[in-house]
Amino acid sequence: MSISIEENVNKNNFSLEIIIPSYNRLSILEQTLKKIRILYPDTPICIGFQGDFPEGEFLQWLDADPNLRWLQREIPSTTNTLNECIESSKADIVLVTDDDAIPSFGWLKSHLEAFREDPELAYTCGREIRVNKGNTAVSEFIRISVQLLVGLFFSKKKKSNGYIIGWMTRLGLMFGNFNQPGSCEINSPRACNLAIRRDVFQKLGGFNPTFKGNSYLFEADFGLRMAEMGKLGKYLGDAIVNHLEVSGGGSRQRSRKKWFDDFFHNNTIIIKRLGLLAWIGSMPRLVKFYIRMTMTR
Repeated sequence: MSISIEENVNKNNFSLEIIIPSYNRLSILEQTLKKIRILYPDTPICIGFQGDFPEGEFLQWLDADPNLRWLQREIPSTTNTLNECIESSKADIVLVTDDDAIPSFGWLKSHLEAFREDPELAYTCGREIRVNKGNTAVSEFIRISVQLLVGLFFSKKKKSNGYIIGWMTRLGLMFGNFNQPGSCEINSPRACNLAIRRDVFQKLGGFNPTFKGNSYLFEADFGLRMAEMGKLGKYLGDAIVNHLEVSGGGSRQRSRKKWFDDFFHNNTIIIKRLGLLAWIGSMPRLVKFYIRMTMTR
């Protein structure tokens, strides 16, 4: 059954456009778009192509969709691609998602209702079900222990279901937990399911264009800059995407050394914003990804 959100958009007196950056994953992008169109056949979509560009039947399918547009960048960059797509949009609200994130029923409605209920709300971040991700027993024990300890210093409005969700502390500790039900305040969203008021986004100056490679942590930088403006986001457990996180393509680097160098560079951007004490929370991330890099040589 196909569902249009036009009635919701008109009722709330604002328009919405879905933004999807994609880099060399045309096959998974095509599958994602067709699944989105089953739920939302008339919702405007903008695709930010980097690298490969569609041809043949896929290109014809794109051309035949009157509510779909695209931009193309020769030099891949997640943040610059998103900035160009959002700046060129005419929508009041832009909903950023990944080319391998499949929305569930009620996805757009949940985001839209949150903005309708709170005219001052700058952004929302929905629930992410990571289809192919798992953690070891040791890493889960450490994560839960830190969660319980740090959670003692967090108010109820910054937690949902007992978990800190979408938050980065002044020490650089970052909590995800985007697979939980409920809602709460956040300062560090995930861009696979992120809706933003475009006028606030423009006042902020967009996403930071200095992030490199896979632009890891650019969403945290966005949230921290929003917090400096006095604006927190809202986590929405009812706005669900199933994130496939396919193993190939995307913004991954072929050179592991280059990938780690970019990862380190992106961390330093966060450190400069939070202060030197943020190295405390950054070190476990750096060690974890360095070990992962060396073990997959």
